[in-house]
Amino acid sequence: MLTRYNTILLIFVPLLLGLQKSNAQIRGSIWDTEGIYKVPDYKVLTKDSVIGIVYQGLNYKGHPKNIFAYYASPGTLSGDPSKDKNLPAVVLVHGGGGTAFKAWVMLWAKKGYAAIAMDLRGNDATKQHIAGGFEEPAGLTPYFTITQNLNEQWMYQAVADVIMAHNLIRSFKGVDSNRTALTGISWGGIISSVLAGIDNRYKAVVPVYGCGYLFQNSGMKKDLNTMDVESRAVWVRQYDPSRYIGKAKMPLLFVNGTNDGHFFLDSYAKTYQLVKNRNLSIKVGLKHNHSYGWGNEEIYYFINSYINGTEPLPKLGRIEIKKDQVTAKIKSIVPVEKAYLNYTTDTNQILKDRKWERKEVTIKDSKVSLPLVSDKITIWYLSVTDNRGLQVSGELNWAVVH
Repeated sequence: MLTRYNTILLIFVPLLLGLQKSNAQIRGSIWDTEGIYKVPDYKVLTKDSVIGIVYQGLNYKGHPKNIFAYYASPGTLSGDPSKDKNLPAVVLVHGGGGTAFKAWVMLWAKKGYAAIAMDLRGNDATKQHIAGGFEEPAGLTPYFTITQNLNEQWMYQAVADVIMAHNLIRSFKGVDSNRTALTGISWGGIISSVLAGIDNRYKAVVPVYGCGYLFQNSGMKKDLNTMDVESRAVWVRQYDPSRYIGKAKMPLLFVNGTNDGHFFLDSYAKTYQLVKNRNLSIKVGLKHNHSYGWGNEEIYYFINSYINGTEPLPKLGRIEIKKDQVTAKIKSIVPVEKAYLNYTTDTNQILKDRKWERKEVTIKDSKVSLPLVSDKITIWYLSVTDNRGLQVSGELNWAVVH
Protein backbone atom coordinates (compact mmCIF):
# COMPACT_ATOMS: atom_id res chain seq x y z
CA MET A 1 0.00 0.00 0.00
CA LEU A 2 2.81 2.43 0.79
CA THR A 3 4.29 1.77 -2.64
CA ARG A 4 0.96 2.68 -4.23
CA TYR A 5 0.76 5.88 -2.21
CA ASN A 6 4.32 6.84 -3.04
CA THR A 7 3.72 6.27 -6.74
CA ILE A 8 0.70 8.55 -6.75
CA LEU A 9 2.53 11.08 -4.64
CA LEU A 10 5.28 11.41 -7.23
CA ILE A 11 2.64 12.32 -9.80
CA PHE A 12 1.17 14.98 -7.51
CA VAL A 13 4.40 16.51 -6.23
CA PRO A 14 4.90 19.01 -9.11
CA LEU A 15 1.60 20.65 -8.17
CA LEU A 16 2.46 20.93 -4.51
CA LEU A 17 6.12 21.86 -4.32
CA GLY A 18 7.29 24.98 -2.56
CA LEU A 19 7.02 24.06 1.13
CA GLN A 20 7.47 27.01 3.42
CA LYS A 21 7.96 27.24 7.16
CA SER A 22 4.75 27.80 9.08
CA ASN A 23 4.45 30.90 11.24
CA ALA A 24 1.32 30.25 13.28
CA GLN A 25 1.14 32.62 16.24
CA ILE A 26 -0.04 30.25 18.93
CA ARG A 27 2.67 30.67 21.53
CA GLY A 28 1.44 30.56 25.08
CA SER A 29 -1.61 28.42 24.26
CA ILE A 30 -2.00 24.72 24.99
CA TRP A 31 -1.24 24.05 21.31
CA ASP A 32 2.24 25.58 21.59
CA THR A 33 4.16 22.38 20.80
CA GLU A 34 7.11 21.81 18.52
CA GLY A 35 5.11 19.74 16.03
CA ILE A 36 2.40 22.34 15.49
CA TYR A 37 4.73 24.65 13.56
CA LYS A 38 5.72 22.08 10.94
CA VAL A 39 4.38 21.45 7.47
CA PRO A 40 2.95 17.95 7.89
CA ASP A 41 3.91 14.94 5.84
CA TYR A 42 1.10 13.70 3.62
CA LYS A 43 0.22 10.98 1.14
CA VAL A 44 -2.05 11.20 -1.88
CA LEU A 45 -4.77 8.56 -1.93
CA THR A 46 -6.89 9.58 -4.91
CA LYS A 47 -6.27 12.02 -7.72
CA ASP A 48 -8.97 13.39 -9.98
CA SER A 49 -10.66 16.80 -10.02
CA VAL A 50 -10.42 16.72 -6.21
CA ILE A 51 -7.38 15.26 -4.45
CA GLY A 52 -7.86 12.90 -1.49
CA ILE A 53 -4.95 12.94 0.96
CA VAL A 54 -3.95 11.76 4.41
CA TYR A 55 -1.70 14.11 6.36
CA GLN A 56 -0.05 13.73 9.74
CA GLY A 57 -1.15 15.61 12.82
CA LEU A 58 0.23 15.75 16.33
CA ASN A 59 1.12 12.66 18.31
CA TYR A 60 -1.87 10.62 19.43
CA LYS A 61 -1.67 7.42 21.49
CA GLY A 62 2.03 7.06 20.78
CA HIS A 63 2.02 7.77 17.03
CA PRO A 64 1.54 10.72 14.66
CA LYS A 65 -2.18 10.88 13.98
CA ASN A 66 -3.50 10.45 10.43
CA ILE A 67 -6.12 12.87 9.10
CA PHE A 68 -8.04 12.49 5.85
CA ALA A 69 -8.67 15.61 3.76
CA TYR A 70 -9.86 16.75 0.37
CA TYR A 71 -7.94 19.39 -1.59
CA ALA A 72 -9.15 21.21 -4.70
CA SER A 73 -8.06 24.19 -6.79
CA PRO A 74 -8.85 25.64 -10.22
CA GLY A 75 -5.98 23.53 -11.51
CA THR A 76 -7.25 20.24 -10.09
CA LEU A 77 -10.79 20.90 -11.35
CA SER A 78 -9.59 21.62 -14.88
CA GLY A 79 -6.67 19.20 -14.95
CA ASP A 80 -4.44 22.15 -15.85
CA PRO A 81 -1.90 22.86 -13.04
CA SER A 82 -0.81 26.05 -14.81
CA LYS A 83 -4.00 27.70 -13.55
CA ASP A 84 -2.71 27.49 -9.98
CA LYS A 85 -0.67 30.65 -9.56
CA ASN A 86 -0.79 32.94 -6.52
CA LEU A 87 -4.08 31.40 -5.43
CA PRO A 88 -5.90 32.52 -2.31
CA ALA A 89 -6.73 29.61 -0.01
CA VAL A 90 -9.52 28.68 2.37
CA VAL A 91 -9.60 26.13 5.18
CA LEU A 92 -13.00 24.46 5.71
CA VAL A 93 -14.02 22.90 9.03
CA HIS A 94 -17.03 20.60 9.27
CA GLY A 95 -19.50 20.35 12.12
CA GLY A 96 -20.76 17.54 14.32
CA GLY A 97 -21.40 14.30 12.45
CA GLY A 98 -19.65 15.69 9.38
CA THR A 99 -16.57 14.79 7.42
CA ALA A 100 -14.32 16.20 4.71
CA PHE A 101 -16.89 17.30 2.13
CA LYS A 102 -15.84 17.01 -1.50
CA ALA A 103 -18.60 19.34 -2.65
CA TRP A 104 -17.38 22.04 -0.27
CA VAL A 105 -13.83 22.20 -1.62
CA MET A 106 -15.19 22.09 -5.18
CA LEU A 107 -17.46 25.05 -4.42
CA TRP A 108 -14.48 27.18 -3.40
CA ALA A 109 -12.21 25.92 -6.18
CA LYS A 110 -14.83 27.02 -8.71
CA LYS A 111 -14.58 30.49 -7.16
CA GLY A 112 -10.82 30.59 -7.80
CA TYR A 113 -9.55 29.37 -4.43
CA ALA A 114 -7.38 26.52 -3.27
CA ALA A 115 -9.42 24.74 -0.60
CA ILE A 116 -8.80 22.05 1.98
CA ALA A 117 -11.42 20.29 4.10
CA MET A 118 -10.32 17.76 6.68
CA ASP A 119 -12.13 15.07 8.66
CA LEU A 120 -11.79 15.67 12.41
CA ARG A 121 -13.22 12.33 13.50
CA GLY A 122 -10.59 9.86 12.30
CA ASN A 123 -12.60 8.86 9.25
CA ASP A 124 -12.43 9.09 5.48
CA ALA A 125 -15.10 10.78 3.37
CA THR A 126 -17.32 7.70 3.62
CA LYS A 127 -17.13 7.96 7.43
CA GLN A 128 -15.06 4.79 7.66
CA HIS A 129 -12.26 4.84 10.24
CA ILE A 130 -8.76 5.21 8.82
CA ALA A 131 -5.69 3.52 10.23
CA GLY A 132 -3.94 5.77 12.72
CA GLY A 133 -6.86 8.18 12.89
CA PHE A 134 -8.64 9.55 15.93
CA GLU A 135 -10.68 6.86 17.67
CA GLU A 136 -14.32 7.63 18.40
CA PRO A 137 -15.86 5.39 21.06
CA ALA A 138 -18.90 3.68 19.52
CA GLY A 139 -18.67 6.08 16.58
CA LEU A 140 -19.60 9.06 18.75
CA THR A 141 -17.40 12.16 18.84
CA PRO A 142 -16.22 12.76 22.43
CA TYR A 143 -16.56 16.54 22.29
CA PHE A 144 -16.41 17.08 26.04
CA THR A 145 -14.12 14.34 27.25
CA ILE A 146 -11.22 15.48 29.46
CA THR A 147 -8.60 12.73 29.58
CA GLN A 148 -5.39 12.48 31.56
CA ASN A 149 -3.36 12.91 28.38
CA LEU A 150 -4.01 16.24 26.67
CA ASN A 151 -3.26 14.83 23.24
CA GLU A 152 -6.09 12.30 23.56
CA GLN A 153 -8.75 15.00 23.99
CA TRP A 154 -10.85 15.44 20.86
CA MET A 155 -11.04 19.23 20.96
CA TYR A 156 -7.28 19.53 21.40
CA GLN A 157 -6.66 17.28 18.41
CA ALA A 158 -9.37 18.89 16.27
CA VAL A 159 -7.96 22.40 16.65
CA ALA A 160 -4.47 21.04 15.94
CA ASP A 161 -5.75 19.24 12.82
CA VAL A 162 -6.97 22.54 11.41
CA ILE A 163 -3.70 24.32 12.21
CA MET A 164 -1.77 21.56 10.44
CA ALA A 165 -4.11 21.72 7.43
CA HIS A 166 -3.44 25.44 7.28
CA ASN A 167 0.30 24.81 7.42
CA LEU A 168 -0.08 22.31 4.60
CA ILE A 169 -2.18 24.34 2.18
CA ARG A 170 0.07 27.39 2.67
CA SER A 171 3.00 25.25 1.55
CA PHE A 172 1.46 24.13 -1.74
CA LYS A 173 2.93 25.42 -4.97
CA GLY A 174 0.58 27.93 -6.53
CA VAL A 175 -0.89 29.08 -3.20
CA ASP A 176 -0.24 32.57 -1.88
CA SER A 177 0.51 31.85 1.78
CA ASN A 178 -0.33 35.42 2.73
CA ARG A 179 -3.93 35.20 1.49
CA THR A 180 -5.74 32.55 3.50
CA ALA A 181 -9.14 32.45 5.18
CA LEU A 182 -11.03 30.12 7.50
CA THR A 183 -14.66 29.14 7.81
CA GLY A 184 -16.34 26.44 9.86
CA ILE A 185 -19.88 25.23 10.44
CA SER A 186 -21.46 24.43 13.84
CA TRP A 187 -18.69 22.60 15.75
CA GLY A 188 -16.48 23.87 12.96
CA GLY A 189 -17.73 27.32 13.89
CA ILE A 190 -16.67 26.73 17.48
CA ILE A 191 -13.23 25.62 16.33
CA SER A 192 -12.97 28.56 13.92
CA SER A 193 -13.82 30.92 16.78
CA VAL A 194 -10.99 29.44 18.86
CA LEU A 195 -8.54 29.62 15.96
CA ALA A 196 -9.39 33.25 15.22
CA GLY A 197 -7.67 34.07 18.49
CA ILE A 198 -4.61 31.86 18.12
CA ASP A 199 -3.73 31.68 14.40
CA ASN A 200 -3.39 35.22 13.11
CA ARG A 201 -2.19 34.18 9.65
CA TYR A 202 -5.79 34.24 8.40
CA LYS A 203 -6.99 37.40 6.65
CA ALA A 204 -10.63 36.68 7.48
CA VAL A 205 -12.58 34.16 9.54
CA VAL A 206 -16.26 33.19 9.30
CA PRO A 207 -17.77 31.06 12.09
CA VAL A 208 -21.17 29.79 10.95
CA TYR A 209 -23.63 29.08 13.79
CA GLY A 210 -20.84 28.36 16.31
CA CYS A 211 -20.06 30.70 19.18
CA GLY A 212 -18.67 30.78 22.71
CA TYR A 213 -20.15 30.83 26.20
CA LEU A 214 -21.40 27.30 25.60
CA PHE A 215 -21.39 26.78 29.36
CA GLN A 216 -23.87 29.62 29.93
CA ASN A 217 -26.59 29.04 27.36
CA SER A 218 -26.39 26.71 24.37
CA GLY A 219 -27.56 23.36 23.14
CA MET A 220 -24.28 21.97 24.50
CA LYS A 221 -24.81 23.16 28.08
CA LYS A 222 -26.61 19.96 29.02
CA ASP A 223 -23.59 17.91 27.91
CA LEU A 224 -21.22 20.13 29.86
CA ASN A 225 -23.43 19.77 32.92
CA THR A 226 -23.05 15.98 32.86
CA MET A 227 -19.31 16.37 33.49
CA ASP A 228 -17.82 16.43 36.95
CA VAL A 229 -17.14 19.94 38.24
CA GLU A 230 -13.37 19.79 37.77
CA SER A 231 -13.49 18.38 34.22
CA ARG A 232 -16.13 20.90 33.20
CA ALA A 233 -13.97 23.77 34.46
CA VAL A 234 -10.97 22.39 32.57
CA TRP A 235 -12.94 22.05 29.34
CA VAL A 236 -14.29 25.58 29.56
CA ARG A 237 -10.86 27.00 30.34
CA GLN A 238 -9.14 25.10 27.55
CA TYR A 239 -11.72 25.13 24.79
CA ASP A 240 -14.62 27.56 25.08
CA PRO A 241 -14.23 30.16 22.30
CA SER A 242 -14.87 32.99 24.76
CA ARG A 243 -11.34 32.34 26.07
CA TYR A 244 -9.75 33.03 22.68
CA ILE A 245 -11.85 34.96 20.21
CA GLY A 246 -11.26 38.33 21.84
CA LYS A 247 -7.63 38.10 20.73
CA ALA A 248 -8.57 37.94 17.05
CA LYS A 249 -6.64 40.37 14.86
CA MET A 250 -8.47 39.70 11.61
CA PRO A 251 -12.05 40.69 10.67
CA LEU A 252 -14.76 38.15 11.45
CA LEU A 253 -18.22 37.59 9.98
CA PHE A 254 -20.67 35.86 12.32
CA VAL A 255 -23.46 33.97 10.54
CA ASN A 256 -26.39 32.47 12.45
CA GLY A 257 -30.15 32.03 12.50
CA THR A 258 -32.48 33.61 15.04
CA ASN A 259 -33.79 30.22 16.14
CA ASP A 260 -30.71 28.06 15.94
CA GLY A 261 -31.22 24.97 18.08
CA HIS A 262 -27.61 24.78 19.26
CA PHE A 263 -26.24 28.31 19.52
CA PHE A 264 -28.56 30.73 21.30
CA LEU A 265 -28.66 34.46 20.71
CA ASP A 266 -27.58 35.61 24.17
CA SER A 267 -24.36 33.59 24.12
CA TYR A 268 -23.97 34.54 20.46
CA ALA A 269 -24.12 38.25 21.25
CA LYS A 270 -21.66 37.92 24.13
CA THR A 271 -19.28 36.18 21.75
CA TYR A 272 -19.34 38.67 18.89
CA GLN A 273 -19.07 41.58 21.32
CA LEU A 274 -15.58 40.31 22.24
CA VAL A 275 -14.39 40.98 18.67
CA LYS A 276 -13.43 44.49 17.66
CA ASN A 277 -13.62 44.01 13.89
CA ARG A 278 -16.93 42.16 13.71
CA ASN A 279 -19.57 41.81 11.03
CA LEU A 280 -22.93 40.13 11.44
CA SER A 281 -25.38 38.25 9.25
CA ILE A 282 -28.21 36.99 11.45
CA LYS A 283 -31.11 35.54 9.49
CA VAL A 284 -34.68 34.80 10.48
CA GLY A 285 -35.40 31.13 9.84
CA LEU A 286 -31.91 30.02 8.79
CA LYS A 287 -31.81 26.23 9.07
CA HIS A 288 -28.93 24.34 10.66
CA ASN A 289 -26.92 21.89 8.58
CA HIS A 290 -23.78 21.85 6.47
CA SER A 291 -25.30 22.73 3.10
CA TYR A 292 -27.46 25.53 4.54
CA GLY A 293 -24.39 26.74 6.41
CA TRP A 294 -21.97 26.94 3.51
CA GLY A 295 -24.80 28.11 1.21
CA ASN A 296 -24.74 31.61 2.73
CA GLU A 297 -23.18 33.65 -0.07
CA GLU A 298 -22.20 36.33 2.43
CA ILE A 299 -19.34 34.04 3.47
CA TYR A 300 -17.65 34.13 0.08
CA TYR A 301 -18.20 37.84 -0.54
CA PHE A 302 -16.89 38.72 2.91
CA ILE A 303 -13.77 36.59 2.56
CA ASN A 304 -13.14 37.69 -1.01
CA SER A 305 -13.29 41.37 -0.05
CA TYR A 306 -10.35 40.89 2.32
CA ILE A 307 -8.48 38.40 0.15
CA ASN A 308 -8.93 39.95 -3.30
CA GLY A 309 -10.07 43.49 -2.53
CA THR A 310 -13.54 43.11 -4.05
CA GLU A 311 -16.59 45.10 -2.92
CA PRO A 312 -17.19 44.45 0.79
CA LEU A 313 -20.46 43.62 2.47
CA PRO A 314 -22.53 46.57 3.66
CA LYS A 315 -22.16 47.48 7.30
CA LEU A 316 -24.69 48.95 9.70
CA GLY A 317 -23.51 51.53 12.17
CA ARG A 318 -24.52 52.07 15.77
CA ILE A 319 -28.18 52.52 16.65
CA GLU A 320 -29.15 56.10 17.42
CA ILE A 321 -32.43 57.07 19.08
CA LYS A 322 -33.58 60.67 18.79
CA LYS A 323 -37.09 62.12 19.04
CA ASP A 324 -38.74 58.71 18.99
CA GLN A 325 -36.85 57.74 15.83
CA VAL A 326 -34.41 54.86 15.48
CA THR A 327 -31.68 55.36 12.88
CA ALA A 328 -28.50 53.60 11.82
CA LYS A 329 -26.01 54.64 9.16
CA ILE A 330 -25.32 52.29 6.28
CA LYS A 331 -21.79 52.04 4.96
CA SER A 332 -21.80 50.36 1.57
CA ILE A 333 -20.09 50.60 -1.79
CA VAL A 334 -22.73 48.36 -3.36
CA PRO A 335 -26.27 49.80 -3.53
CA VAL A 336 -28.50 48.69 -0.65
CA GLU A 337 -32.00 47.85 -1.81
CA LYS A 338 -33.97 46.96 1.33
CA ALA A 339 -33.86 47.30 5.09
CA TYR A 340 -35.76 45.39 7.75
CA LEU A 341 -36.68 45.46 11.39
CA ASN A 342 -36.39 41.88 12.64
CA TYR A 343 -38.09 41.29 15.96
CA THR A 344 -39.83 38.99 18.39
CA THR A 345 -42.47 39.83 20.97
CA ASP A 346 -42.16 36.43 22.65
CA THR A 347 -41.03 36.16 26.26
CA ASN A 348 -40.27 32.44 26.14
CA GLN A 349 -37.14 31.82 28.20
CA ILE A 350 -36.02 29.26 25.60
CA LEU A 351 -34.64 31.66 23.01
CA LYS A 352 -34.65 29.20 20.13
CA ASP A 353 -38.42 28.79 20.46
CA ARG A 354 -39.34 32.45 20.10
CA LYS A 355 -41.34 33.42 17.02
CA TRP A 356 -39.67 36.06 14.85
CA GLU A 357 -41.14 38.54 12.39
CA ARG A 358 -39.65 41.05 9.98
CA LYS A 359 -40.95 44.33 8.62
CA GLU A 360 -39.50 46.43 5.84
CA VAL A 361 -38.38 49.89 6.96
CA THR A 362 -37.23 53.09 5.26
CA ILE A 363 -33.82 53.82 3.78
CA LYS A 364 -33.06 57.50 3.34
CA ASP A 365 -29.76 59.35 2.93
CA SER A 366 -27.76 56.16 3.56
CA LYS A 367 -29.59 55.57 6.83
CA VAL A 368 -32.12 53.07 8.08
CA SER A 369 -34.95 54.93 9.77
CA LEU A 370 -38.01 53.77 11.71
CA PRO A 371 -40.19 54.83 14.63
CA LEU A 372 -39.13 53.82 18.12
CA VAL A 373 -39.78 50.11 18.52
CA SER A 374 -42.81 48.94 20.48
CA ASP A 375 -42.34 48.10 24.13
CA LYS A 376 -43.89 44.71 23.32
CA ILE A 377 -40.76 43.77 21.36
CA THR A 378 -38.32 41.70 23.43
CA ILE A 379 -35.40 41.27 20.99
CA TRP A 380 -34.78 43.12 17.75
CA TYR A 381 -32.15 44.00 15.19
CA LEU A 382 -31.90 45.80 11.89
CA SER A 383 -30.72 44.24 8.65
CA VAL A 384 -30.10 45.41 5.10
CA THR A 385 -29.91 43.56 1.78
CA ASP A 386 -27.80 44.84 -1.10
CA ASN A 387 -28.36 44.41 -4.82
CA ARG A 388 -26.38 41.17 -4.77
CA GLY A 389 -28.97 39.71 -2.41
CA LEU A 390 -26.49 39.70 0.48
CA GLN A 391 -27.84 40.35 3.97
CA VAL A 392 -25.98 41.89 6.90
CA SER A 393 -27.25 42.74 10.35
CA GLY A 394 -26.85 45.27 13.07
CA GLU A 395 -26.35 44.36 16.72
CA LEU A 396 -28.97 42.44 18.66
CA ASN A 397 -30.97 44.58 21.06
CA TRP A 398 -32.91 43.34 24.07
CA ALA A 399 -35.81 45.68 24.78
CA VAL A 400 -36.55 44.05 28.12
CA VAL A 401 -34.65 41.86 30.57
CA HIS A 402 -34.55 38.36 29.05
